[in-house]
Amino acid sequence: MDWQQETITSYDESALALSKYFQGIGSRVSDIELGLDLAKVNDGSARVVEIGCGDGRDASETVKRVTWYEGFDPSKGLLNIAKPKVPKASFVQADALSYEYPKDIDVIFAFASLLHVNKDDLDKVFKKTAESLRQRGIFYISLKERDAYEEEVKEDEFGKRMFYYYNPELISSFAKPQFETVHVDHQLIGKTKWFTVALAKI
Repeated sequence: MDWQQETITSYDESALALSKYFQGIGSRVSDIELGLDLAKVNDGSARVVEIGCGDGRDASETVKRVTWYEGFDPSKGLLNIAKPKVPKASFVQADALSYEYPKDIDVIFAFASLLHVNKDDLDKVFKKTAESLRQRGIFYISLKERDAYEEEVKEDEFGKRMFYYYNPELISSFAKPQFETVHVDHQLIGKTKWFTVALAKI
């Protein structure tokens, strides 16, 4: 089973339902502003990339606070919703490995997207993002948390998807030596443990 393709297909087929679900939650405004603050670019001058931008849920707020934004996602279905929703943004169909990361980026956001990336590929993502970010640029990540790395196939109303679970200590160890951890936060959303980690490029 090609779980990466299976996961993308699930997002394509449930794009409208997912977008409606996201509308009920809203954008991650406080996370966006914290990421920009940590990168010291909260003056509207930031150049930002978002990994797994989905339906543009967070792009809609990010573009108000930056000078340049590009989001990418492997799901064509979600991007078809994002493009008319946030016409000021640039959107690209790609995954975290195939995307051509621009240089001198201030902040890279990865909200609940790298949870579909296994640990071997995550190591490659860190190398690509480190090359993309300027010095002291911020890689801002949110993931589902477990005590140890785990892989799990889940099926719900949005389809069958593969998830990879991490924790802040694992992410910090994978991110070395390109990054140092500058912020960690833990959240319990429903019954699911989440964490946020912000990494600064050394």
